Amino acid sequence: MNSPDAQPQKATMTPGRIVHLTLALLLLTWSLSTQAEQCQRSSSGAKQVYWGDLHVHTAVSFDAYAFGSNATPADAYRFAKGEPLTLTNGTTARIDRPLDFAAVTDHAATFDVLYLCTDPMYTDNAYCRTLREAQENRDGRTLFNDFLLPIVGSTDPQSASLCQEDGISCPAAMTSQWQRVQKAANDANQPCEFTALIGYEWTASPGGLHWHRNVIFRSDAVPEQPFDYVRFPQVSMLWQQLNRHCKTSENCQALTIPHNINWADGGPTFDVEKEDSSIQTLRQRFERLAEMHQEKGNSECMATSASADGPDCSFERVVENAAKSRLSGPSDLSPDEAWKLARSSYYRTLLNRGLQVYQSGKNRGNPLMLGAIASTDNHFGLAGRVEEAGYRGSIASLFLTDEQVLARTNFNPGGLVAVWAAENTREAIFDGLYSRQAYATSGPRITLQFSAGKESACPTHPDIRTSDTPMGSPMDAPIDQAPVFTVSAQMDQQPLARIELIKGQVWQGELRETVIDVMNHSEGKAQACTSWRDNDFNPQAPAYWYVRVSETPTARWSKLLCESVDKCDEYPEANQSIAERAWSSPIWYLP
Repeated sequence: MNSPDAQPQKATMTPGRIVHLTLALLLLTWSLSTQAEQCQRSSSGAKQVYWGDLHVHTAVSFDAYAFGSNATPADAYRFAKGEPLTLTNGTTARIDRPLDFAAVTDHAATFDVLYLCTDPMYTDNAYCRTLREAQENRDGRTLFNDFLLPIVGSTDPQSASLCQEDGISCPAAMTSQWQRVQKAANDANQPCEFTALIGYEWTASPGGLHWHRNVIFRSDAVPEQPFDYVRFPQVSMLWQQLNRHCKTSENCQALTIPHNINWADGGPTFDVEKEDSSIQTLRQRFERLAEMHQEKGNSECMATSASADGPDCSFERVVENAAKSRLSGPSDLSPDEAWKLARSSYYRTLLNRGLQVYQSGKNRGNPLMLGAIASTDNHFGLAGRVEEAGYRGSIASLFLTDEQVLARTNFNPGGLVAVWAAENTREAIFDGLYSRQAYATSGPRITLQFSAGKESACPTHPDIRTSDTPMGSPMDAPIDQAPVFTVSAQMDQQPLARIELIKGQVWQGELRETVIDVMNHSEGKAQACTSWRDNDFNPQAPAYWYVRVSETPTARWSKLLCESVDKCDEYPEANQSIAERAWSSPIWYLP
């Protein structure tokens, strides 16, 4: 180190160094200009919508491997870009339209086992041989029940027995698999053309319940290890580890996205009423979205009771959970108690609980300001494969006959997440997600905008005025007049039949939910822009609003299948139509 009094040395520039520096500057200039030219198509100043899937599994996930998946993370990204993928049963799949972005989110809890027992280690011991033989014999249920559930299905999770054997290093295998996951995403990432986000799944399934989170990173600056459920069995531990090892100052940012919350049955991962302020601060930092539609069912809402059930909350509802039945057995709750418990973690209920905690004033802020997204949860690497035609059920359906598939039609192809962003890069897509400038669809690519202001924004669409509040944001408080909400929607391949606005409000301890029809057109429209003034607005009451857009009905995948084999009379439950839909992220008012 130079002393404080040392004089700086004058740099000399030789001809050789000048040449090298000139070449370096030319290459840098070329690279920057090329990227600027590439992004110019998508970053002219206004944001545009990009389509993706943030919940995709491959053979790196234990359950996917168990039921015959042969896809690698690299395969999943190639499929998302439009390349065909041949499955283990010999069929070849191809997405109808390439995605703009995707994240492979394999189960981190079994990164080590799959690395050791399959590619690349292929360890020759009794545990791995049993695992491979069961997979080869298509005995996926044995692998799922006897190998996977003991790892992730307990409140006191234990690593696989394989990890206790001499000469086996599961921590090293975990790290190596995590590095391979990162490499696949980094290799697939093409700034301005296709965004591959690095991610994994924190898989908490105690008693078969689903308290899962997908962890999504903003860049290639990620922690050295994934924080899985086995070592960090509480969601607060996940946030604490991310807070400690994923620092913004080091270009690391992350989101944790709960999914399949229709199978969460409440659970401590949403106990915001009991959390201290430090945990709520971490929750508000990392948990800004919820996946409210995927192939295991829709999680938007449940009616207040079974007797009040109706069409509002019946879309693609899946209550049956085989893992819960196996691990927890028959419930000793009454039907009303079981309904209330299940309802407590649905998306709309979580929004309501956030308002109630906010109004209570016990903690600062609203801990459940969750934007809405959807994804597939596909376990065969088929990122974004959401078409009804050709879908044949979920993870255990790969080798089933048509009749076996038609006997179990409760699952669906899943959905997509749409993000409003300035360009198709990791940073821009992540920032759009983080700001909740995102929305969910059950598959179709409906273009949707939602804003709040003092007057209708329809005359100025498609660009919402900068003075308006966009979806995913809180309105400034206080407000001196009733806000006007504007919805602009454009069809994908099927006309739009209905636009509804859902409002939740808490006042003096009383929660009120309202569903308002703002457009109803039975024949459908190609596009619509409509506004609604909330004349019941209470400037002292915390509230949220979000939009639900529905298409005119079309044949569900199960109907298409039963018609193709002429068996709809034998399987009447399969013979159903569906009104595909989109859901905006909410707008909040927090006085």
